Amino acid sequence: MITATLPRSVEELTPQWLTQALQKRCPGIVVSAMSIDKILWGTATKVLVDVTYGPGQAQYGIPNKLCIKGELDEKLRAQLTGVTMTGTQVEAAFYNDIGPRLGVPMARHWYAGTEPGMGILILDNMAASGYTFGAPTEPWSPELVGKSLDILAKLHGSTWDRKFPDVPWLQVGSPVHRGYAEFLMSEKHWQERAADANAYRPIPYIADRERALKAWRAMWAYDDANSHCLVHGDTHLGNMCVDPAGQPFFIDWAAPSIAHWGLDVAYFVTGSLSVADRRAHEKDLLRRYLDGLAQHGGPKLDWDAAWADYGRHLLQGLLWAVLPPTMQAREYVAAMGER
Repeated sequence: MITATLPRSVEELTPQWLTQALQKRCPGIVVSAMSIDKILWGTATKVLVDVTYGPGQAQYGIPNKLCIKGELDEKLRAQLTGVTMTGTQVEAAFYNDIGPRLGVPMARHWYAGTEPGMGILILDNMAASGYTFGAPTEPWSPELVGKSLDILAKLHGSTWDRKFPDVPWLQVGSPVHRGYAEFLMSEKHWQERAADANAYRPIPYIADRERALKAWRAMWAYDDANSHCLVHGDTHLGNMCVDPAGQPFFIDWAAPSIAHWGLDVAYFVTGSLSVADRRAHEKDLLRRYLDGLAQHGGPKLDWDAAWADYGRHLLQGLLWAVLPPTMQAREYVAAMGER
């Protein structure tokens, strides 16, 4: 049992702490040495480490290359003051409380710890094993998008109207995403965007800040009255991974909630395909998703109603058009804004 507080900096990631953390799932394992291969700084910093173990590694199948993820940047962590749960805190809680029982592919994790204002995950370093990661600048093929929708159909169908009384933090609607939306549509943020000559200029529909914010709040109210299943909550290409066999899966489970299925599906389809492919294939892809939803325990939804709900939730992806460069690279914002 770990009694020490979670590491708050990269310097605190020691072999001793890693040994304690891994022993929660791998009793008796000892980390004799570790070195840092790479640090990917961000609100959720990813530290890629090379680990040497004492005897006992083989019985657990734990790799030598791991990814330690958490709010490890003090300055960025200070910006989260007032946040009820950080993104990694939510994700760690997800892996501890929900993830293993869903039956959908996801990253293999070895530790998930939380404390107020902080979360830490230890995952496989998948890049070192031949996995590839999605990027908003590289749209996917309709077939790869279809495979991903099969996962969403299983996730949504198997949790349709399912209760999670033992998971008190899981609620209707994601406070993480709704909080970000309120911030991005605030007067202060829009003034900062207006002063940035290189900021992406959104289409007229969203360029009216008050109208757009009113639309988001209307969508949330609709979803609160029509939420039936567990959703990933942030289904863009930057949160996708593909294994060496070509099977895609969703990563970064920092915004799960009970919500409307359309939030995941519309956001993912429109953000993952080129505009031309989306126009040519979105109806067939939506039918594929709806068939899978029914096969996995969800209802057989009426097509006209489902198509209307799909269109309603296109609003979710428009948030990309107003993201600042501190949150996403300008080229990512431009690519997603166009779609």
